[in-house]
Parts: sequence; C-alpha cells; structure tokens
Amino acid sequence: MAAPIDLLVSVLRAGIDETLSYLTLHVLTCLVPAFFIAGGISALLSDRFVTKYLGADANKLQAYSIASVSGVALAVCSCTILPMFAGLYKKGAGIGPATAFLFSGPAINVLAIVFTAGVLGLPLGGARAFFAVAMAGIIGLTMAFAFGQSDEAESTEASKAMTDGGAAVTDAEHPGWVTAGFFASMVAILLIGASGLISLPVKVALLAPAFAALGYLLWAHFERREIEQWLEETWFFTRAIFPLLLVGTFVIGIIGAIAAIAQGMAPLEQVTYGGETFAAHQVAPGLLTKGIFGETSLLSAGLASVIGAILYMPTLLEVPIVGSLFGYTQGMMADGPALALLLAGPSLSLPNMIVIWRTIGTKRTALYVALVAVAATVAGLLWGTIV
Repeated sequence: MAAPIDLLVSVLRAGIDETLSYLTLHVLTCLVPAFFIAGGISALLSDRFVTKYLGADANKLQAYSIASVSGVALAVCSCTILPMFAGLYKKGAGIGPATAFLFSGPAINVLAIVFTAGVLGLPLGGARAFFAVAMAGIIGLTMAFAFGQSDEAESTEASKAMTDGGAAVTDAEHPGWVTAGFFASMVAILLIGASGLISLPVKVALLAPAFAALGYLLWAHFERREIEQWLEETWFFTRAIFPLLLVGTFVIGIIGAIAAIAQGMAPLEQVTYGGETFAAHQVAPGLLTKGIFGETSLLSAGLASVIGAILYMPTLLEVPIVGSLFGYTQGMMADGPALALLLAGPSLSLPNMIVIWRTIGTKRTALYVALVAVAATVAGLLWGTIV
C-alpha cells in the first residue's frame, strides 16, 4: 500500500494533469476567441440592440427563439460559453434569454449534434437537438418568471454608463453589416480553431481570411478608443473568469484521483476501456457507476444528469464519454441516461458553476443548476420510455 505522502502527491499530480490537459486543449483555440467575443459584446455592441432583442422587455417569442437556437452557430463547451454569457448579461440582456443562451450554447452546437448522430446514432442525435432547444426555452422562461422583476432593475442600473471592466462604454453606431461582420469573423475563428474535425493546414487556410476580414473592419470602421475599450473589456473577462476555471478544473482532477484510489488504482495509472486509453482519474468516476446505467430509470437518468453537471466536458468529448466510457455503443448504457448525460454534461461543470455564481449570484445559480439537472432527467426518462 502506498504511503500517505505518495497518495497525496499522486492526487495533486492528477489535479495538475487535468488542468494542463484543459490548458493544452482549450485555451488557445476556444477560450481566447471567446474572451474577445465577450469583450466585443460588452464594449461595442449597442445597448439598444441587446435590450431590443434579448432584454427583459423584448418580444418574448423573438428573444427566446434567438437565445434557444443561438448555440447552433457556436462550438463551445460549458466554460467557453461563459465569457459570452457574462458579456450579454452585463450588457442588459434579461435573465431569461441570457440563461437560455447559456444553456443552448454548449448543448446544441452544430458540431456536437452532427458528431453525436454520427457516432451514437441519428435517433439519439436528433433527440439531443430537440430536447436541448426545448429545455433552453423552458429554463429561460422559468428563470425570468422567478427573477425577472429584480433582474430588470439591476440590469438597467448596471448598464447605464459602465461595464464591469470599468471602462465607459459609448453607444457607437456602425452599419449593420460592419457589426455583423465583426462578430461573424470572430465566431468563424472560434468555430474553425475549436474544430477537431479539420486538419491543421486546412485550419490555417480557413483562418487567414477570417483574420484578414476582422483586421480590415477594425482598421477601416472602428475608432482607436473603441478598439481600446474592446481590449479592456476582453482583459476584464479574462482576469475575472480564467483563474476560476483553472481552480475548478484542478478540483475535478482531485475528485477523479480520489475515486481512482477508492477502486485500488493509482490516479495516473493508464486504463484501457472501450478500446481507448485514459488516465485512471479520468475514468474512475464512471467506473463507479457503470452498473447503474444499464436501464432507463429515475435513478439512472437523475444520476447521469448529476454526473454530467459536475464533470467538465470539453466540446465534443461528451460523445466518447457516453459512447466508450459509459459503454453506450457496447450496449452497457441505456438511451435515457445517455441523453440525460449529453444534455447536462456540456452545459454544466463545477468550474462553470463557480463562474455563473460569480456572474448572477447564489439564488439564480442554484435555480439554474437545478433546472438543468431536473430537465435533463425528465428528458432522459421521456426518451428512454419512447425508445
């Protein structure tokens, strides 16, 4: 049996390993573009645009339709969506549309839906898309019903003159095509950079015109002070969110290490499961629960949604987690808990919850997390019953 000091070192190394894996996979291609998009939303997007289409007084059908399907255009995980959510919320978006956007971003991005359908089957991929849109609307409407009045007062007062970055925001007007091109070029950079389905040479070829378009728009249509405000807001979101993500990811590694030790494995031991090799701390939580997920039940769907809500799942990783780690493709996991995990996993994680709490407060965060877990459980039960 390993000495206590050796176990402690291995647990800490697992936390560091998880954090380094996160940094390697996501900082450059996912988070950096997302922070720049968030800074652009906060500093350059017109207050009137946000309040008109996503504000508390906006047309409800329009606001929730836009927010619920917005994730189709993004390839983001539960952490990458946070800067954009924070930017919209602090800019004056209502709590309902903002949280609908927060859920839909990671849940229904087109890469994840296509990948799910291709690997896990078209029925499960279609179910994921349908239930994700429905859940986004329900979650947003419930949040607005619970906190709409108090949120409207807070958002209006907070967004009159300043953003949280501390820079005075001027409501500069640009032609619609300039604003659309500015954000579309950054979203394209995010999509291309985050894609795991495109080779590096192709990525470079696709990114070059996107960067060129962004550079042209900044040079030709934006004033120096606007660019400075954009960079200041980008830095604000980076320093406010990034450290919390690192801490939360480190904790996830610690939890996985403890689960591995409980099963007699060294946290960094290589474990082969479903034809793929993982560090023990990455698979140990799933190994503890695999016997429960063989059939659809309240317990299996509920537990799957809770596991998904806690674990950090990078974009697209939820598919091999469900297919290989929990054994869906081998028939070891039923359809109900599989869908519950696919819905809750990309939308929540421990690092994600910490930042949401920092952005919207304890009560709103608690209700949002509960709504995601309950809605994912109900969706899993319904789908498991249908199939």
